[in-house]
Amino acid sequence: MTEKVLIGKTMTIIIDSNYLFALKSKKDKKHQRSIELMKELKENYSKPIITNNLVISELLTLVNSRFKGKVYYLDEYCKLIWGDDNFFKIVQLLPEQYKEGYEILKKFTTPKRLLSFVDASLIFLNKIVNAKAILSFDNHFDGIVSRLY
Repeated sequence: MTEKVLIGKTMTIIIDSNYLFALKSKKDKKHQRSIELMKELKENYSKPIITNNLVISELLTLVNSRFKGKVYYLDEYCKLIWGDDNFFKIVQLLPEQYKEGYEILKKFTTPKRLLSFVDASLIFLNKIVNAKAILSFDNHFDGIVSRLY
């Protein structure tokens, strides 16, 4: 089991789409915890917080699906990604890096741990930036990388 990672000033943190979704969706069961984590980040953290372009694609697809295509919700998440609510940087993965993400996907996927390609891309990003943790509510990262949740 992965231990809960404490937030500190020297950490690089990568964020997953489920955290970003919960942050804005008041009906999400992890909404309150996402708010608490945001408060901890603001109080104790000075390094850039990052995600990648695949997470943004996954997040907007999830928003569109869960909120049945209502543009209001897409606009709210747009503020989080590119607007006044933004607190993270988006790393653009290069096409040649996708193959490395695919290799990670093959390495860590099992019948009991079905990673998505987006999750594999976050593990790859974790590797190249030497991050301390991935902020995610998904436990399938456990045993691969440290997770903040």
